[in-house]
Formats: sequence, C-alpha cells, structure tokens
Amino acid sequence: MKQEITQEIKQAFDGDLKDVVKDFTGRRVILSDDDWAVNDTQVLSTINYSGRGVFTGFHAYEIDNKTIMQQDTKLICLQSELTDTPQMNDSINQMKVMNISQDPAGICYFIQLRGTNGD
Repeated sequence: MKQEITQEIKQAFDGDLKDVVKDFTGRRVILSDDDWAVNDTQVLSTINYSGRGVFTGFHAYEIDNKTIMQQDTKLICLQSELTDTPQMNDSINQMKVMNISQDPAGICYFIQLRGTNGD
C-alpha cells in the first residue's frame, strides 16, 4: 500500500503539481572522523543531498511565533526521492532546517525551513 501511495504522489508531482514542484539541494556540515584528538585539528566535511518537493507557507493556526514563525517555509517532499535523510540544522536552498516530521505512513517529510539572512 505504501508503494501505491508513493507512486500516486510521484505521479501528481510529475503531472498536476509539476508547476509548483521544485528541485532542492540540502547540505550538512559535520566533523570528520579524523585524528583531531591526536593532532588537535578539526576537519569539516560536507554531505550534499537532493530531492524535490513543494515549498509553501504554514497555515495561520500553525504559526505561534515561538517555534513556527510567520516567515518560515514548509517543504513537503517524498522520502523515496531524497538522496539522504534531512536532519535538524541542515541547510536546504540556503534555509536552515528547524524541524522535520513525517506523515503516519512514512511517505512524505514535512520540513520547517527558516531563512538565514544570507548566511
């Protein structure tokens, strides 16, 4: 059943929703597994991933101006089309990942993004 729903949403992304579906790139910077404890240097590595989804706003009832701000963006994307799993504090299209949730069937991610003022 999960595959059927995923396929239907993918078809909607390719068909009726193709005008609003956008490609995106994600980026995570992590501390490498280097000999930093021995030579006291820290090496950062970047993990890049991609996918596609619909960027939209939050409903007025979702905005509390504490955890969800009026300017935040909601990204809805298919899990099966991501090349890696997004995590908190990642950057997607130059916006910071603030929160990630998924639907009960585990088909789509709902990602809260916040602009970083050019960071």
